[in-house]
Amino acid sequence: MQLYRFKDFDTFHEALLPEEQVICSRLRQLILQNFPEVREKFGYGVPYYHRFGRICFLYPASFPYSGHPQGVALGFTRGHLLSNEQGLLDMGARKEVGYVLLRQPSELQEEPLLDMLHEAFLIDEDWQRQKIKKP
Repeated sequence: MQLYRFKDFDTFHEALLPEEQVICSRLRQLILQNFPEVREKFGYGVPYYHRFGRICFLYPASFPYSGHPQGVALGFTRGHLLSNEQGLLDMGARKEVGYVLLRQPSELQEEPLLDMLHEAFLIDEDWQRQKIKKP
């Protein structure tokens, strides 16, 4: 398997399966509309969303190494720090990165996902404050 090397969202979006396109477009819209300070950068061929550090990313099942038969994983780079009050986060056997797997567009629950994203952005701010305080 070869890792994709996309550099922009439009090219990335064109390579997705139809259901993945719907999910990724809606998640991207949710992130960009609610967090205008976020920057979208591509790493490992997928979009990552940054403020001070990497906060979250979108990883479609059709891409190599996804480990899922269908859908899109909304990954959180500091998932281990999220409260997961919504019960949606899957840590698997990983120590830090957690994800919410959305198999179909109908599974996209905006309110709980926004709660998780807000928490992830607060963790990113706190991480930056602690980084600045260190001598």
